[in-house]
Amino acid sequence: MTWTSRNTIALKKAIREGLKVMYRPEPLPMSEWADKYFYLSSESSYQPGPWTTIPFQRAILNSMGNDDIREVNWKKSARVGYTKCITVALAYFTAHRQRNQMMFQPAEASATDFMKQHAEPTIRDVPPLRALAPWYGKKHRDNTLDYKRFSNSRQWFIRGGNAAKNYREKSVDVVYFDELSSFDSDIEGEGSPVDLGDKRTSGSSFPKSIRGSTPKIKGSCQLSLVAEEADEHFYRHLPCPHCNHYQPLKFGGRDAPYGIKWDSEETIREAYYVCEKNGCVIERRHLDWMDENGVYVSATGITTDDGLIFEKDGERVPAPRSVCWYTWAAYSPMTTWGEIAHEFIRARKKPDRLKTFVNTTLGEEWEGEGETIDEGELYARREYYKAEVPQDAVVLTAAVDVQDDRLEIGVEGWGVGEENWKIAYTILRGDPGRKELWDRLDEVLSERFQHESGARLQIACTAIDSGGHYAEQVYRFCKPREVRRVYAIKGASSGAGTPLVGRPSKSNKGGVNLFPIGTYAAKEIIYARLRHKVPGTGYVHFPVKEDFDAEYFAQLTAEKLVKVKLKHVWKAIRKRNEALDISVYNLAALQILNPKLKLLAAKLAPVEQVEETVNLLEPEQPTPTKPKKRRRKGVRKIGSIR
Repeated sequence: MTWTSRNTIALKKAIREGLKVMYRPEPLPMSEWADKYFYLSSESSYQPGPWTTIPFQRAILNSMGNDDIREVNWKKSARVGYTKCITVALAYFTAHRQRNQMMFQPAEASATDFMKQHAEPTIRDVPPLRALAPWYGKKHRDNTLDYKRFSNSRQWFIRGGNAAKNYREKSVDVVYFDELSSFDSDIEGEGSPVDLGDKRTSGSSFPKSIRGSTPKIKGSCQLSLVAEEADEHFYRHLPCPHCNHYQPLKFGGRDAPYGIKWDSEETIREAYYVCEKNGCVIERRHLDWMDENGVYVSATGITTDDGLIFEKDGERVPAPRSVCWYTWAAYSPMTTWGEIAHEFIRARKKPDRLKTFVNTTLGEEWEGEGETIDEGELYARREYYKAEVPQDAVVLTAAVDVQDDRLEIGVEGWGVGEENWKIAYTILRGDPGRKELWDRLDEVLSERFQHESGARLQIACTAIDSGGHYAEQVYRFCKPREVRRVYAIKGASSGAGTPLVGRPSKSNKGGVNLFPIGTYAAKEIIYARLRHKVPGTGYVHFPVKEDFDAEYFAQLTAEKLVKVKLKHVWKAIRKRNEALDISVYNLAALQILNPKLKLLAAKLAPVEQVEETVNLLEPEQPTPTKPKKRRRKGVRKIGSIR
């Protein structure tokens, strides 16, 4: 070997040695790195141990680590692992990609909790991260409750997102927003939290913004507002194990044609899924196989199963600049379909619980506040009843609204699960100060209604509003008719938390049972039920009748819930709202009556041409028997004397 050759070899060796400090291994996808290195710490996990990426999490994690995707939004329910996934991202970007990061929590207290419960245990338990933290467990300027600086010069800033000062001065590559829906929309008058936070990445070569949350109220949810701007919206489609039809999981409900269903409340723990295409019955045990073979599909037809490769019509396409992922509790191995159904059963009659179910289990916005209902949609779903009162409506209530020149009366039927049928709506014009108008009202309330079974039903309970100028006339009418369950009512405090029906009081001029009504709660329940799309529990039916015209539906949807000075109030958006008030009073009448709807449904089984009037709420009369002779007290028969 010549001197020149030896010199060249030595030079090449020296260059290789010098370049070693610049060598960076090809980055692993985030899900692969997590499966190799990440650990579930005991402080924040029910089952500590090595991390295994759940199939539906794979694409989401990899999109967080994909440099081509600058914005990652995750609209989710609880129990899908978002907090753990962003903790994985913190560790991955520090140890594997060497990026500076900043996380915003809704408040300083939650930032401190995250650092103690998630971040610090992760530094301790993930070896590549622990190797970069020589100060771990020691008091050190690089180790504080809102800041960490690692030996590779990478930094974490974890701050509360409710203070404008926390969004200033820092320059990072990755910014996170945890539970974004809980952030204020305007941070101390300086702008939205996402705009302020994303500014911190403006100088980065690989800027990344990661946002996630369970959604809250439609129209004001911070996550939903930024997610709407995403280039692609991805939903998880799973194959049916029987017919292989791919479909996103939906809640459905017991009476829905597909989705999560159950046969009865007694067997609710055994809830199952019905395929939307062929009606195949899918058991919960199939979920692992389904998720392993699942794929995310966007609204524009782009698919991905790993968040790295995106395809459309079989051809590879560039990764979107911003994405939004949608997952909810039905996909999660951390709960069961039976538990989801059980949560719904508990929540369906209480608006506050129902809101929690919609947000944290379904991962959807709550539409009960600040949102109007489409009156035209309600009008379009009117239906023809087979009789005045359909078969499943087993008890009737009535409500009376008193105006200065008329009485408005609504009669409604109720079935199992408080399914509701509007039956009749009558307006009696006249002076409420004159007895003649009240006599006409008595005739209306004494009417009998033809039931589909052949029976004729009478009104079981009536609620009459006494909150206006004619309270004395209302008391005078109700007093002798309380035996027929005709009661005076009056709106109570309209704030949240007021019960739908309070205890009656007789401390009024008429000495009648006066029931206070929580109109706030009643309207929340009514508006939630008007949004039900499928007949069954809580659904509202409307008949094709002249009484139920366009004006009726305009009045029924005449209010919305708005926030005024830190509290929510019902605000009229149309001048007249009598139809809504009538619905409130009918719901109150049902609560006062408190009937056993399942028992009444059994009594009203279809029969042939029953003509007599039926009062289902009277106790059954026992079969007459010959009375026994009673002996006089103190007299005993001792036989005859001879």
